[in-house]
Amino acid sequence: MPTIVFASSKGGVGKTTSAMMLAFVLARHGVPITVIDADPNHPIGLWAERYPDALPERMKLRTAIGSDVADAIDEADTPFIIVDLEGTKNIEVSVGLGRADLALIPMRGSQFDADEAASVIRLIRRQETIFRRTIPYRVFLSATSPIGDDRSARRLAAQFHDSNIPMLKTSLVERAAFRTPFNIGRSLYDLTARDVRSPETAIANAEAFALEIRDVLKSTANHAQEIAHV
Repeated sequence: MPTIVFASSKGGVGKTTSAMMLAFVLARHGVPITVIDADPNHPIGLWAERYPDALPERMKLRTAIGSDVADAIDEADTPFIIVDLEGTKNIEVSVGLGRADLALIPMRGSQFDADEAASVIRLIRRQETIFRRTIPYRVFLSATSPIGDDRSARRLAAQFHDSNIPMLKTSLVERAAFRTPFNIGRSLYDLTARDVRSPETAIANAEAFALEIRDVLKSTANHAQEIAHV
């Protein structure tokens, strides 16, 4: 039952949007999931409350803050759990990271965002010491330019690569289709050309993102098994 945690110590980097795009893809492909909205502002919870028919059939939603986050993770009964953590570095965020099978750290193409991503990585490493286990993580670029000319993002990605910080190859491009579901109460897959331009392009991006996350989970699980048999 993989637990995928989206973590960032600052707002505005696409953490909640990225978490929901992954959730939409999994639900679309028949995977039951629990989404835990652990942001005190509860953006996902408010969306579901405002649009009660928007939640995909195979998606469960829980809101939790503080110490309830760990309980919500432990009590979930679906094959996948996605957690949208609070955008801070408090103890509850630390506990959420400690439960993660994969921590995903979004950042935009700015040095400030890169510094914040590095701060989350340091927090993960502290939690590895506390929990005495490896916590796999990946940094990924969110809201990148749709024309692929984001030199700052490429430069920062190269810096992370040189520092042996693992990054997803797939970035989430800045697209209206990733924002619109929250405005009109639909899943990504329910959007039409009347709602946004080229929804199929956004869907392809989200599915590539989900496929790479699947592959990362498989590789980290295989690595863990190899370690267990040493």
